[in-house]
Amino acid sequence: MSWLRDIDRWFMAEVLPHAAAYRARAAHFCGRADADDLVQEAYARVLGTADYRAIAAPRSFVLTIVHNLALERLRRANVVRIDFLASMEVLDVADGAPDAFAVAAGRSDLQQMLQLMSALPPQCARVLHMRKIQGMPPAAISEALSISISTVEKHVAKGLALITKARRDNEAQVEDFCPAVMTSLSHALT
Repeated sequence: MSWLRDIDRWFMAEVLPHAAAYRARAAHFCGRADADDLVQEAYARVLGTADYRAIAAPRSFVLTIVHNLALERLRRANVVRIDFLASMEVLDVADGAPDAFAVAAGRSDLQQMLQLMSALPPQCARVLHMRKIQGMPPAAISEALSISISTVEKHVAKGLALITKARRDNEAQVEDFCPAVMTSLSHALT
């Protein structure tokens, strides 16, 4: 099969095994009669993708294309069955981006982590920042700071241990404080 291109091999291995799911989704949107046409159009769009190797989840990618093609057909149709419109609204693809709460919580955690790191010994804090925040490998840190890789690993271990202890202490303080607040609230209500 030397006549097959790389994209053909990728298509057969990653996309075609899920053909039944594509047909089922297409049939749900536009009926069984038009499902095969919709799937074939989706395949054509996938094969026309410039960088197919960048597609992390081919099955989800094709299902999204089927969904979008069904939406296009509904927009162009003169008469649309009401049950098809209802199914399109129910099956909206969820946005994978984090919500506002997750972003705020992440920022808060990062800020707390940076405060805890600033309380570490200077060399330990520097190494831990380079490793965990900047994502540098130990060898690059070793070279940048002119220390051995073993010393880098020891600083990271020490820094993580101190931060873990500080976080536990902070949580214990909160737990100690909360029962007093709850007790005073319950007395105030009675």
